Amino acid sequence: MNTFILALQLMTRLPVNKEIEVTDQRLIRGVVYWPLVGVITGIIDCAVFVILSFFLPKSVAVAGGILCQLLVTGGFHLDGLCDTADALFSARSRERMLEIMKDSRVGTNGVIAAIFDIGLKVMILSRLAHPVMAFLLTPVAGKCVQGVLMYKAVYPRKSGLGASYIGKIGWPVMAGCLFCGVVIIEFGLFLEGHSWLMMCPVVFTVLALAYRFYVEKKIGGMTGDTMGAGNEITEVVFLLCLIIGQRFGI
Repeated sequence: MNTFILALQLMTRLPVNKEIEVTDQRLIRGVVYWPLVGVITGIIDCAVFVILSFFLPKSVAVAGGILCQLLVTGGFHLDGLCDTADALFSARSRERMLEIMKDSRVGTNGVIAAIFDIGLKVMILSRLAHPVMAFLLTPVAGKCVQGVLMYKAVYPRKSGLGASYIGKIGWPVMAGCLFCGVVIIEFGLFLEGHSWLMMCPVVFTVLALAYRFYVEKKIGGMTGDTMGAGNEITEVVFLLCLIIGQRFGI
Protein backbone atom coordinates (compact mmCIF):
# COMPACT_ATOMS: atom_id res chain seq x y z
CA MET A 1 0.00 0.00 0.00
CA ASN A 2 2.83 2.42 0.83
CA THR A 3 4.36 1.75 -2.58
CA PHE A 4 1.07 2.57 -4.31
CA ILE A 5 0.63 5.74 -2.24
CA LEU A 6 4.16 6.77 -3.15
CA ALA A 7 3.36 6.24 -6.84
CA LEU A 8 0.21 8.35 -6.41
CA GLN A 9 2.25 11.05 -4.68
CA LEU A 10 4.81 11.04 -7.50
CA MET A 11 2.34 11.19 -10.40
CA THR A 12 -0.34 13.54 -9.00
CA ARG A 13 -0.95 16.46 -6.67
CA LEU A 14 -3.62 14.62 -4.71
CA PRO A 15 -3.28 14.88 -0.90
CA VAL A 16 -1.58 11.70 0.27
CA ASN A 17 0.62 10.59 3.14
CA LYS A 18 3.79 12.59 2.57
CA GLU A 19 5.43 11.03 5.63
CA ILE A 20 6.08 7.81 3.71
CA GLU A 21 9.78 7.11 3.34
CA VAL A 22 10.92 7.56 -0.26
CA THR A 23 13.40 4.92 -1.38
CA ASP A 24 14.68 3.91 -4.80
CA GLN A 25 13.22 0.42 -4.39
CA ARG A 26 9.75 1.78 -3.65
CA LEU A 27 9.96 4.11 -6.62
CA ILE A 28 10.95 1.20 -8.86
CA ARG A 29 8.25 -1.17 -7.58
CA GLY A 30 5.71 1.65 -7.79
CA VAL A 31 5.99 1.70 -11.59
CA VAL A 32 3.66 -1.32 -11.67
CA TYR A 33 0.95 0.83 -10.09
CA TRP A 34 1.25 3.77 -12.48
CA PRO A 35 -1.69 2.56 -14.64
CA LEU A 36 -3.82 2.40 -11.48
CA VAL A 37 -2.85 6.00 -10.77
CA GLY A 38 -4.08 6.69 -14.30
CA VAL A 39 -7.43 5.15 -13.34
CA ILE A 40 -7.78 7.50 -10.38
CA THR A 41 -6.89 10.48 -12.57
CA GLY A 42 -9.37 9.30 -15.20
CA ILE A 43 -12.19 8.93 -12.67
CA ILE A 44 -11.71 12.52 -11.51
CA ASP A 45 -11.61 13.75 -15.13
CA CYS A 46 -14.78 11.78 -15.90
CA ALA A 47 -16.60 13.25 -12.93
CA VAL A 48 -15.71 16.81 -13.93
CA PHE A 49 -16.73 16.21 -17.56
CA VAL A 50 -20.07 14.65 -16.60
CA ILE A 51 -20.91 17.46 -14.18
CA LEU A 52 -19.99 20.19 -16.67
CA SER A 53 -21.86 18.48 -19.52
CA PHE A 54 -25.17 18.97 -17.68
CA PHE A 55 -25.13 22.73 -18.23
CA LEU A 56 -22.33 23.48 -20.74
CA PRO A 57 -21.76 22.59 -24.41
CA LYS A 58 -19.93 19.30 -24.96
CA SER A 59 -16.72 20.88 -26.22
CA VAL A 60 -16.53 23.20 -23.20
CA ALA A 61 -17.14 20.27 -20.84
CA VAL A 62 -14.38 18.33 -22.60
CA ALA A 63 -11.99 21.27 -22.17
CA GLY A 64 -12.92 21.38 -18.49
CA GLY A 65 -12.12 17.68 -18.09
CA ILE A 66 -8.72 18.13 -19.72
CA LEU A 67 -8.00 21.16 -17.54
CA CYS A 68 -8.88 19.03 -14.51
CA GLN A 69 -6.32 16.43 -15.60
CA LEU A 70 -3.66 19.12 -15.81
CA LEU A 71 -4.55 20.34 -12.33
CA VAL A 72 -4.55 16.83 -10.84
CA THR A 73 -1.16 15.93 -12.32
CA GLY A 74 0.35 19.37 -12.03
CA GLY A 75 0.77 19.38 -15.79
CA PHE A 76 4.19 17.78 -15.49
CA HIS A 77 3.58 15.39 -18.40
CA LEU A 78 2.69 18.36 -20.61
CA ASP A 79 5.73 20.21 -19.29
CA GLY A 80 7.86 17.21 -20.29
CA LEU A 81 6.35 17.31 -23.78
CA CYS A 82 7.15 21.02 -24.13
CA ASP A 83 10.73 20.62 -22.90
CA THR A 84 11.28 17.57 -25.10
CA ALA A 85 9.95 19.36 -28.18
CA ASP A 86 12.16 22.38 -27.48
CA ALA A 87 15.22 20.17 -27.08
CA LEU A 88 14.82 17.53 -29.77
CA PHE A 89 13.91 20.01 -32.51
CA SER A 90 16.58 22.56 -31.62
CA ALA A 91 19.22 21.02 -33.93
CA ARG A 92 21.80 21.27 -31.12
CA SER A 93 24.31 18.88 -29.57
CA ARG A 94 23.19 16.24 -27.05
CA GLU A 95 24.67 18.24 -24.20
CA ARG A 96 22.80 21.37 -25.26
CA MET A 97 19.55 19.42 -25.67
CA LEU A 98 19.83 18.18 -22.09
CA GLU A 99 20.46 21.75 -20.91
CA ILE A 100 17.38 22.99 -22.79
CA MET A 101 15.24 20.35 -21.03
CA LYS A 102 16.34 21.70 -17.65
CA ASP A 103 15.43 25.28 -18.62
CA SER A 104 12.19 26.38 -16.93
CA ARG A 105 11.24 28.53 -19.92
CA VAL A 106 9.17 27.15 -22.81
CA GLY A 107 10.29 27.88 -26.37
CA THR A 108 8.40 28.07 -29.64
CA ASN A 109 8.54 24.34 -30.33
CA GLY A 110 7.24 23.61 -26.86
CA VAL A 111 4.28 25.97 -27.26
CA ILE A 112 3.41 24.43 -30.63
CA ALA A 113 3.59 20.93 -29.14
CA ALA A 114 1.30 21.91 -26.25
CA ILE A 115 -1.24 23.51 -28.61
CA PHE A 116 -1.33 20.42 -30.81
CA ASP A 117 -1.55 18.09 -27.81
CA ILE A 118 -4.40 19.87 -26.04
CA GLY A 119 -6.13 20.83 -29.29
CA LEU A 120 -6.19 17.25 -30.58
CA LYS A 121 -7.51 15.96 -27.27
CA VAL A 122 -10.33 18.51 -27.18
CA MET A 123 -11.21 17.89 -30.83
CA ILE A 124 -11.23 14.09 -30.61
CA LEU A 125 -13.04 13.85 -27.28
CA SER A 126 -15.67 16.32 -28.50
CA ARG A 127 -16.32 14.15 -31.57
CA LEU A 128 -16.57 10.84 -29.70
CA ALA A 129 -20.14 9.70 -29.25
CA HIS A 130 -19.43 8.50 -25.70
CA PRO A 131 -16.33 10.22 -24.32
CA VAL A 132 -16.77 9.12 -20.69
CA MET A 133 -14.83 5.86 -21.12
CA ALA A 134 -12.19 7.71 -23.18
CA PHE A 135 -11.69 10.16 -20.31
CA LEU A 136 -11.25 7.22 -17.96
CA LEU A 137 -8.85 5.18 -20.11
CA THR A 138 -6.68 7.87 -21.71
CA PRO A 139 -4.51 8.49 -18.59
CA VAL A 140 -4.12 4.71 -18.24
CA ALA A 141 -2.85 4.44 -21.82
CA GLY A 142 -0.22 7.08 -21.13
CA LYS A 143 1.02 5.27 -18.04
CA CYS A 144 1.11 1.70 -19.35
CA VAL A 145 3.94 2.35 -21.85
CA GLN A 146 6.25 3.78 -19.20
CA GLY A 147 7.68 0.41 -18.24
CA VAL A 148 8.71 -0.23 -21.85
CA LEU A 149 10.31 3.23 -22.04
CA MET A 150 12.35 2.70 -18.86
CA TYR A 151 13.38 -0.94 -19.16
CA LYS A 152 17.17 -1.10 -19.53
CA ALA A 153 17.19 2.53 -20.68
CA VAL A 154 20.19 4.81 -20.13
CA TYR A 155 19.76 7.92 -17.98
CA PRO A 156 21.95 10.50 -19.75
CA ARG A 157 22.43 12.81 -16.75
CA LYS A 158 24.65 12.34 -13.72
CA SER A 159 21.83 13.02 -11.26
CA GLY A 160 18.13 13.76 -11.06
CA LEU A 161 14.85 12.12 -10.02
CA GLY A 162 14.83 9.97 -13.15
CA ALA A 163 18.11 8.38 -12.07
CA SER A 164 16.17 6.59 -9.31
CA TYR A 165 14.14 4.42 -11.68
CA ILE A 166 14.96 4.97 -15.38
CA GLY A 167 16.97 1.97 -16.53
CA LYS A 168 16.72 0.29 -13.13
CA ILE A 169 13.44 -1.60 -13.41
CA GLY A 170 13.56 -5.32 -14.17
CA TRP A 171 11.46 -7.13 -16.73
CA PRO A 172 8.82 -8.21 -14.13
CA VAL A 173 8.12 -4.54 -13.29
CA MET A 174 8.13 -3.59 -16.98
CA ALA A 175 5.79 -6.43 -17.90
CA GLY A 176 3.61 -5.75 -14.86
CA CYS A 177 3.14 -2.09 -15.78
CA LEU A 178 2.28 -2.94 -19.40
CA PHE A 179 0.01 -5.84 -18.41
CA CYS A 180 -1.83 -3.81 -15.78
CA GLY A 181 -2.50 -0.97 -18.20
CA VAL A 182 -3.54 -3.21 -21.08
CA VAL A 183 -5.96 -5.25 -18.93
CA ILE A 184 -7.67 -2.08 -17.69
CA ILE A 185 -7.90 -0.65 -21.21
CA GLU A 186 -9.16 -3.86 -22.79
CA PHE A 187 -11.82 -4.24 -20.10
CA GLY A 188 -12.98 -0.69 -20.76
CA LEU A 189 -13.00 -1.25 -24.53
CA PHE A 190 -14.93 -4.49 -24.00
CA LEU A 191 -17.61 -2.58 -22.10
CA GLU A 192 -17.73 -0.08 -24.98
CA GLY A 193 -18.20 -2.90 -27.50
CA HIS A 194 -14.96 -2.45 -29.47
CA SER A 195 -13.68 -5.51 -31.37
CA TRP A 196 -9.97 -4.69 -31.77
CA LEU A 197 -9.04 -5.47 -28.18
CA MET A 198 -6.07 -7.72 -28.88
CA MET A 199 -4.34 -4.98 -30.86
CA CYS A 200 -3.77 -2.80 -27.77
CA PRO A 201 -0.61 -4.55 -26.46
CA VAL A 202 0.92 -4.54 -29.94
CA VAL A 203 0.09 -0.89 -30.66
CA PHE A 204 1.40 0.39 -27.32
CA THR A 205 4.56 -1.73 -27.34
CA VAL A 206 5.50 -0.80 -30.91
CA LEU A 207 4.76 2.88 -30.22
CA ALA A 208 6.89 2.89 -27.07
CA LEU A 209 9.84 1.13 -28.73
CA ALA A 210 9.76 3.41 -31.79
CA TYR A 211 9.60 6.55 -29.63
CA ARG A 212 12.36 5.27 -27.32
CA PHE A 213 14.63 4.45 -30.29
CA TYR A 214 14.17 7.99 -31.65
CA VAL A 215 14.86 9.71 -28.30
CA GLU A 216 17.90 7.57 -27.51
CA LYS A 217 19.34 8.34 -30.93
CA LYS A 218 18.92 12.08 -30.28
CA ILE A 219 20.11 12.44 -26.66
CA GLY A 220 21.56 9.05 -25.76
CA GLY A 221 18.92 7.95 -23.25
CA MET A 222 15.61 8.64 -21.52
CA THR A 223 14.92 11.47 -19.09
CA GLY A 224 11.93 12.47 -16.99
CA ASP A 225 10.94 14.99 -19.65
CA THR A 226 11.02 12.45 -22.47
CA MET A 227 8.98 10.09 -20.28
CA GLY A 228 6.34 12.80 -19.86
CA ALA A 229 6.36 13.42 -23.60
CA GLY A 230 5.89 9.69 -24.21
CA ASN A 231 2.87 9.77 -21.90
CA GLU A 232 1.25 12.65 -23.83
CA ILE A 233 1.99 11.13 -27.24
CA THR A 234 0.50 7.79 -26.19
CA GLU A 235 -2.67 9.50 -24.92
CA VAL A 236 -3.16 11.26 -28.24
CA VAL A 237 -2.50 8.06 -30.24
CA PHE A 238 -5.00 6.19 -28.07
CA LEU A 239 -7.65 8.83 -28.71
CA LEU A 240 -6.89 8.68 -32.44
CA CYS A 241 -7.45 4.90 -32.31
CA LEU A 242 -10.80 5.48 -30.60
CA ILE A 243 -12.01 8.00 -33.18
CA ILE A 244 -10.86 5.75 -36.04
CA GLY A 245 -12.65 2.84 -34.39
CA GLN A 246 -15.82 4.91 -34.10
CA ARG A 247 -15.56 6.03 -37.73
CA PHE A 248 -15.22 2.50 -39.12
CA GLY A 249 -17.29 0.70 -36.48
CA ILE A 250 -14.50 -1.52 -35.16
